Amino acid sequence: MSIRFRKEARPTPKSALRASTPLLLGAALGLLLVSCAPRAEEQQRPLVALMNAPAQVALAGTAEIVQDVLQRDEGRGFDLVSGFTMRFLESHTDLFHSRAAPSAGRIARGQGANLAVMIGAPVLDRNVTVSRDEASRRVDVSVALEAQVVDPATDAIVQTLRTRTHQGSRVEANDDPLPDPEDDETAIALMQGAAPELARSLGAELPYLFSELLIGSSGG
Repeated sequence: MSIRFRKEARPTPKSALRASTPLLLGAALGLLLVSCAPRAEEQQRPLVALMNAPAQVALAGTAEIVQDVLQRDEGRGFDLVSGFTMRFLESHTDLFHSRAAPSAGRIARGQGANLAVMIGAPVLDRNVTVSRDEASRRVDVSVALEAQVVDPATDAIVQTLRTRTHQGSRVEANDDPLPDPEDDETAIALMQGAAPELARSLGAELPYLFSELLIGSSGG
């Protein structure tokens, strides 16, 4: 009895390529999905919505400066809703008095933000002293900024931060009418000096609030 051994044909290069193509495509697709998928730490970064509010004490430009300072902080552990978006929303929302916090919470929820921060100038005082001949006047201005942090889950104010009171003076001719407080050049200059102080306070305080409210990596 003779035994014959059948030699199996080796796959040709083309057949080998056809056999390996699905595996190569699967591997490439897997790498693409991994590269496109956001990292876990990015998915868990809290999102904050900054706005000029409450409207009755808002000083235009304040939230913009605070946001700019925060965004330049490379160690910041949270993201911010686009300033352009926030300016549009705050101009189309009732943020006056008792309606401010609920409206801020609603804006934050609509943007998927974990916290809303209302930034205003509760202290904006001017004292005008006219000279004896009424030809000139001295304008003394005081400004303090405040951030009220709102939890969108409850619309409650969970933290309030305030800067020290910044003071400045100017002497000018008494010919022109005194501008409105929000257009006062000295008030604007003082606000611009106080805003970075408020931003630093927010940058230090918000991580503790995220932890207490179980936001982000502390609890999602």
